Amino acid sequence: MLNRPIRYAIILLALLLAGCDSSLVKPDPNEPAVIRKAQPKTGATVKEQLAPKDLVALAQQKKSPEREALLLQAAEIYVSQSKQSQARELIKDLNPAKLTDQNFVKYSEVFASIELKDGNLDAARRILTVTRLEQQLKGLEPSQEAILRELRAQMFERNGQLQESISERINATAVLTDSQAANANQEALWRTLMQLPLNDLQINARKGSGGITQGWYSLAALSKNNTQDINSQLAALTKWQSQWSSHPAASNLPKDLRALQSSLKQQPKKVALILPLKGRLAEAGEAVSDGFFAAYYQSVNTSLPSVRKYDSSTGVAAAYQQAVSDGAELIIGPLERDDVNIISRLPSLPTPLLSLNYPDQQPARPLSNFIQFGLAVEDEARQAARQGIKDGNTRAIIVSTAQDVSERSAQAFASEFQKLGGTLIGKSVFSSLDKFSENFRHSMLLDESQARATLLQQQLGTKFEFTPRSRADVDMIFMAVTPAQGRQIKPILVFQYANNIPVYATSSIYSGDTDPANNEDLNGVLFNTLPWVFDNENPEKQAIAQNTKSAAVYGRLHALGADAFHLYSRLPQLQRSPDMNIYGATGSLRLLPDGRIEREQMWARFNQGLAEPLVTVVDTNSPEKNQ
Repeated sequence: MLNRPIRYAIILLALLLAGCDSSLVKPDPNEPAVIRKAQPKTGATVKEQLAPKDLVALAQQKKSPEREALLLQAAEIYVSQSKQSQARELIKDLNPAKLTDQNFVKYSEVFASIELKDGNLDAARRILTVTRLEQQLKGLEPSQEAILRELRAQMFERNGQLQESISERINATAVLTDSQAANANQEALWRTLMQLPLNDLQINARKGSGGITQGWYSLAALSKNNTQDINSQLAALTKWQSQWSSHPAASNLPKDLRALQSSLKQQPKKVALILPLKGRLAEAGEAVSDGFFAAYYQSVNTSLPSVRKYDSSTGVAAAYQQAVSDGAELIIGPLERDDVNIISRLPSLPTPLLSLNYPDQQPARPLSNFIQFGLAVEDEARQAARQGIKDGNTRAIIVSTAQDVSERSAQAFASEFQKLGGTLIGKSVFSSLDKFSENFRHSMLLDESQARATLLQQQLGTKFEFTPRSRADVDMIFMAVTPAQGRQIKPILVFQYANNIPVYATSSIYSGDTDPANNEDLNGVLFNTLPWVFDNENPEKQAIAQNTKSAAVYGRLHALGADAFHLYSRLPQLQRSPDMNIYGATGSLRLLPDGRIEREQMWARFNQGLAEPLVTVVDTNSPEKNQ
């Protein structure tokens, strides 16, 4: 299944293309009519259109500008069929400087689509920001402008330029006439706004003099402020709608905000926390509790629920039943996987439960009132697979260890990557440096390269200097390893001529320590991690540091506890709005149909030994960014 950003982009482009003539630019009266006649008419079926090979044959009989117009039309069809290589071959020799304005716009659209699909973001940016195209944008037919705005929005977003992407989508609202396309654009706009930190949204909301852009930032800041209770948020929303009554969103609110009203009446008044208070996991339980109560006391909610803690170490089933008997309306916990397994096997759950881990196996039948939330490495690995595919990487090598957590991560990555159409080239298991080096060398076919060179030397009867070549069909490497293991493995990748292949990892690659000397060997590694790690302005994080003895090493569990609190009042809202997200300390959270909370973490990259947060993922195919 495609991840939502890609799916929304495909849907929106399909809607835009379906609702307009492929000429889309205002016809040039000086260009021969054959250009317009050769293009598919609005609503034309596939049978009514010429096949690409027929268009190419026709183009060979024509002169400029008819020839270029037909080639571009054929390339456009290839792009729609995800045949980028064929499309690229058709237009690679076209000189954009010599194209008419009409053909130049179509060339820019088609070529940018190819580069975006292939993950070549720098190339797409050059095409879509060239002065000649930008000068023509507002003079185009609305439908053509909408398509180019969509392409520019995608390009800016994927390059990490979120505010530029937002600007493109806001400009697109003025030229979209099809209601489906307009709604899809608004959903994509909202999703992009929600990627920005709350502080950035609030700063932009204070800028301007009441224009549409300022209204969007103001609404997004209102939505993303998790410290507000639902009553306060509803009051703020009503005030926003009054202040921005003519804004496009005033009569068509994003789904998550539309669900606020219906969620108000379902707030639990009594909450139970089932955590290990004794035994080997007592410190972990305390860390989750510290995170939960830090968020609890930082909340501006004037009607907070009463909270009671129960010890799971004395028996989780008994603790659950006791919480139910005590009148709990929502139960949060347990934390330990074995305890979650026990809960998942209960015949029924009379009171809703938000677990803080996942069972080894999902229940054969969905268990009503059982909502699963946690810090599963499998989620992080699946996200890495989706990001790799999004970046245009379709052939991967996995690097893992024999440890259970690493193997689970590797399996989750492999499953998701293959489900999305990717191909696994190989897998190297790290146990010792020597064995791994040999194993990885084999995966990269370096021995075969050396053998070919040796054979050539024998045939020529002379020796010559030779550098082995690694295989050229590997797009990415996924590592499921610890920081210490990663520091040993990454130099081997460089030594084995894989230094230009982008390396992805999960949060397990980063301990959270600022240690540039030791982490220098990890330069270029891209990894997903909790927003909590880099958000030092988070009031909940600051409260824990100031008021508890909980060590920073438990930061992930602090974040888990904080988000458990953020979720307690939002579960009814999430259940009513499948596409709604809560933007928390552990990532962007949404509820899946099977009752699991899916997390999308932020991304970071090692540079000069330091982990640097990325607002969104930049082009990982650029070699200089992986040195």
